[in-house]
Amino acid sequence: MRRLWLAGIFLLFFVSVAGAAPAADGSPPEKVSLMWQQPKPEETRLIFPGRPAGVNVISPCWFAIVDAQGKITSIADAAYVQAAKASGLKIWPLVTNSFDPELTHALLASPLARHRVAGELVQLVQQYGLDGINLDFENIAAADRDALTSFVSELAASLHAAGAAVSVDVTVPAADPDWSLCYDRAALAAAVDYLMLMGYDEHIPGGAESGSVASLPWVERGIGETLASGVPAGKLVLGMPLYMRLWSEKDGKVHGRTLHMPEADALWQEKKVSRQWLPSAGQYYYEYTESGTRYRVWQEDARSLALKAAFISRYDLAGAALWKKGVETPDVWPVLAAALAEQ
Repeated sequence: MRRLWLAGIFLLFFVSVAGAAPAADGSPPEKVSLMWQQPKPEETRLIFPGRPAGVNVISPCWFAIVDAQGKITSIADAAYVQAAKASGLKIWPLVTNSFDPELTHALLASPLARHRVAGELVQLVQQYGLDGINLDFENIAAADRDALTSFVSELAASLHAAGAAVSVDVTVPAADPDWSLCYDRAALAAAVDYLMLMGYDEHIPGGAESGSVASLPWVERGIGETLASGVPAGKLVLGMPLYMRLWSEKDGKVHGRTLHMPEADALWQEKKVSRQWLPSAGQYYYEYTESGTRYRVWQEDARSLALKAAFISRYDLAGAALWKKGVETPDVWPVLAAALAEQ
């Protein structure tokens, strides 16, 4: 029964991601269903992971702007591109600004560096036959907001001329100057094909309290505020997490570390504690205490993702993106496959 319920929810989601016209030559023929793939710290290349059911775009984390002159490092792999395309996937590699505010400020202030970034990305698109580029520019001073918008507009124009789709990642609207106020979401959406709303990191390590990575009301509020800012629903892609955090609380101090789906299941089984469903959060929750430390987990799983995915059809969004491949439990993809099989 639970499997059928989950399949039904995902059916609603994937019916909503079929049949939209492409925004650019490199866009999928239907709405976006993207998964990111990130190398581990010790890895210098990525292995193509195969195509899970329901996914039509893959975004390997391949490129990074590493200096103020616009130099881009790359771990792109022609064999990976060939395998992705053979499986029917579009490929939109991710490029970051190294999450460095000083580097980004200097880059944005230099027309020559901006031109170099655009030229190098176009060259990479042409060299590897890429279908698009995903811009993941984060931790940027709010004072650089307009310069960032201008830069993204320049990049999008160059990449569109090369036949590539362009998407840009943004956080859920918040008061943080470097992680949220730096984005003019409506202006960015006007320049690119898709705005990827990172609907996660509601609570982060270093924060004042423990909590969910992506509770249902918080995600829905983020969607609503982003749409209200002037972003068209047809350009907004909902990013969803395949991870959560293990929080520890002791003596008024809170620490958190990332927990992947299989790790969360294994930990729950190891500790042999009860787990309860939180309807308000749309998640399972469990906790335990050891040596005076309280440990807490707001769990992401196929059921919690299904509830988030229902927002795609409810708000007529452009699709979904999952961060990140390799940290999910196997039951995520069969749920998607079951939904697709019923179409």
